[in-house]
Amino acid sequence: MAMGLSNQQIERYSRQIIVPGVGGIGQERLLSARLMLAGTATDVAPVLAYMVGAGVGEIQVRLPPSDTAELDSLITRATELNPDVVVKAGAEGPAGLNLVLAIGGDSETSELILLPRLLCADVPLILVHLDEPASVAILPGRPPCPLCVDVDLIEPSKRRSDNAGFVAMIAASEAFKLLARSAPSPSPTLLEFSGFACATRQLRQRPLGAKCACSPNLEVE
Repeated sequence: MAMGLSNQQIERYSRQIIVPGVGGIGQERLLSARLMLAGTATDVAPVLAYMVGAGVGEIQVRLPPSDTAELDSLITRATELNPDVVVKAGAEGPAGLNLVLAIGGDSETSELILLPRLLCADVPLILVHLDEPASVAILPGRPPCPLCVDVDLIEPSKRRSDNAGFVAMIAASEAFKLLARSAPSPSPTLLEFSGFACATRQLRQRPLGAKCACSPNLEVE
């Protein structure tokens, strides 16, 4: 529902309001959106700053147990950046979310989203692997989910990519487009990086030996 922008908000977001496809309506969508951002504190921090600056209305942050001491600091710094945005500790469920953005690839970070209620929920998901080669999986709907897609999206990292920061910010820009609806909704897509070059492939659901929770009506061969 349109909420209308104040004069202060028009000034604050003027540089992105003029971007083709965003406009005032896209900014209103951002301000009413709810995002879950999961990953280590190091990986989450720059993406969080980007999404806060963009004016995403509510951002829930989930960190692995080893980083929980840094959560309050992240929330405080993010809240100070933009008073329009509510930043808080993330819940475990997807209720009311518009997008889940998960960054990482190591086993500890993967456990943050390895829950059927997140993986198979009817909530758009962007899953970022910062290993080598780095990748960004964009899953705007189900199926497929990360458990039944035709590539392995949740394999633990082996070696962190040298372009990890760049890839994480590409994922942030994809999240922006989904939340602002500044472009047509994409099909399930994998962005695979070699340095700063990017190749794109369509993601599909692999043949299953049993029904996946995200597709209860799937005809299984």
